[in-house]
Order: sequence, then structure tokens, then C-alpha cells
Amino acid sequence: TMAGSGYTDLREKLKSMMPYRDGHKGGGGGGLPREPPEPPYDRKRRHQEDSGSEPSDYEEQKEEEEARKVKSGIRQLRLFSAEECAKIEARIEDVVSRAEKGLYKEHTVDRAPLRNKYFFGEGYTYGSQLQRRGPGQERLYPRGEVDAIPEWVHDLVIRKLVEHRVIPEGFVNSAVINDYQPGGCIVSHVDPIHIFERPIVSVSFFSDSALCFGCKFQFKPIRVSEPVLFLPVKRGSVTVLSGYAADEITHCIRPQDIKERRAVIILRK
Repeated sequence: TMAGSGYTDLREKLKSMMPYRDGHKGGGGGGLPREPPEPPYDRKRRHQEDSGSEPSDYEEQKEEEEARKVKSGIRQLRLFSAEECAKIEARIEDVVSRAEKGLYKEHTVDRAPLRNKYFFGEGYTYGSQLQRRGPGQERLYPRGEVDAIPEWVHDLVIRKLVEHRVIPEGFVNSAVINDYQPGGCIVSHVDPIHIFERPIVSVSFFSDSALCFGCKFQFKPIRVSEPVLFLPVKRGSVTVLSGYAADEITHCIRPQDIKERRAVIILRK
């Protein structure tokens, strides 16, 4: 988690970065996000809808430029073999089983339709759990409210990332396991800048999927706009986000990109 990063008001930075995520339907209830104004990277589609004409070279150039900026902040490595994945996947199954038996602290486990989250080391409130919605409002739970990072995460995952110089020794103090069923998703968001340092490291298990950048979600029924960048994510691969990809554009997992069960371990500080 972050300490003394030099911003005077991180919430203001987040709001200015993503003003279209600040409002929600129905005040404090469990409603879905209000339809946001279209961000600039939807200009091509809006131009086509409004005028029926093709986007200009200038607009295409802007989209390509934004995709380049996103790519500049992404690093991917194939680090975990099928055999190593199977070992880690067995440990993820143990986590699921322990959670079902009620063996974890209350805030370690967060259940949602088609997606369960398991917080270790540090946990935080977000989304409908917040009294005030929007980026910059997320809060860490007090120390000790979630379970410690399991030893197997250190031994089977973090150690390998340190050996390959993906992260320095002692960097990780937060490990989150997201376990998705087919059709599960996570809506467009930026990992809270006032809570987590960069880079953001994730490791994928059980099946191949994709991460999308710059999508807009609509609900009832769920629809997702075309991404600025579509990033395939293979089982056993490591994805590292920093710079523009981590801070200046949202990322999400679309329902159509989870065709089989998939889990991801997200490692942060």
C-alpha cells in the first residue's frame, strides 16, 4: 500500500482522471453505476453513430496513439509451466474450500455473482460497500481484519517473480485471488492510486482469458463497448501494469472473455 507518494490530494487526482465513474444511481443503495458520459476514446464510434460516416484519419490516429500509450505500460511473461499451474490451482481450490467452511476472517472473503474475491495481507472496501461512491473513496480495512498472505503464495508465486526480477524482494504486502465462473466479469476501474503502489502484478490460472482497456459498461442487459486495447492473457502468464496502463485508463474483464473458470492472483504493495 502507498505511503507518502507526494500527491497533496489523491482523491482529486483520481476524480480528475476519471470523472465519469463518480456518480451512481439511487444514492447509497446497491444500484448499478449511472450511465457515464462517453470518454474521448469512444469518439470513433460516436462519430459513426452521429453522422453515419467513417472516422477521420485524425480520429484513427488518436486511437492508435492511445493504444500505443497503453502498450508502453504493459509487460507480459510466460513464467509458470502447466505443472506449476496445476500445483497453484490445487492451492486455490484449498482457499475456496476453507472459505466455504468459514475458516477465514469475515473481510477475507467477498462473494459476488460469478466471482469470488479472497483478500490476503491487506483488504479494502470498494464499489457498493462504500458510503460515498467513486474513485478515491476506497479504504483499507484496519490491520488484522483479513488473513495473512498464505505461505504457498510466497513459495510458489512471489519467489518466482522475485527471481525473474519482476518485483523486488519484500515488495508484496497484498495478495488478492479473484475466482471467476464462466461469464463473470470485473467492470472498468483503475486500481486505487491512493492505496496501491505500481507496478500491479497479476498471474492467471485455470484457463486463458483477456484484459481490456478503455471499455465502457452498460447494464440491464450488460453490454461492453469496444476496447482501446484487447490483451490476451494465457494460463500461467504474468501481466505487469505500470505508467499509463495502470493510472490513466481503466481496465476490465468482459463477460465474453471468461469462457471457462479462471482465477487470477493479484500482487500489490
